[in-house]
Amino acid sequence: MKKYLLTLATIFTTALTLSAQQKLDLKLIKETVETESGYYNDILNIYQTDDPLIRLDDLALVYYGQAFTPEYRGANDKNEEELKNHIATGDHHKAYQTAKKILVYNPVSLNALFYAWRSSEALGKPQSEVNSYVNKYLSLLNMITSYGDGKSSRAPFYVISPDDQEHVLYGMLEITNIIERRLDTSTLCNIIRVEPSGKFSNSSVYINVSLFLSHTSN
Repeated sequence: MKKYLLTLATIFTTALTLSAQQKLDLKLIKETVETESGYYNDILNIYQTDDPLIRLDDLALVYYGQAFTPEYRGANDKNEEELKNHIATGDHHKAYQTAKKILVYNPVSLNALFYAWRSSEALGKPQSEVNSYVNKYLSLLNMITSYGDGKSSRAPFYVISPDDQEHVLYGMLEITNIIERRLDTSTLCNIIRVEPSGKFSNSSVYINVSLFLSHTSN
């Protein structure tokens, strides 16, 4: 994955810039998903159609809102493991089918979007379909890195899946070397020591993993 993510970062480096830090309101997102399901589904439909005018807070609602839906599987998705196995064996057809299956119930899975892109391109699918996966993938990464700077536990990057950390590190921040990882149990942030890159000048990246850890502990 690392090799392909770094390639992606190089290709789209001019299109991806870390936006001014926004405020993430997980409580409001949770309330919206649970009490305003019609609105949430409307925004989800806008996301699915690749509307270029979708707002940053709408992307946040779609991505983080997934963690408050009945479909959320946190770190326990067997299809995600199956997808990794297909990628490891180079079976693009099975990877494509599994990624598509995941996107039905988890349309914001960065793994599924990334490998749906890779496999659909390898299988010669229409460019419009490939572009749809790429657009969603890049939009979500840009959104995640807009709600924090990742330089401290006060303004970390928030993710809803363990694997999403790798996409942020390699696909967005262009990190090439991870030195050490540890979990700060008081803040529920993974503190990842890295070799700074052109996109990230700090030696540590803070990624809040409370959403999938709380789901795992339930």
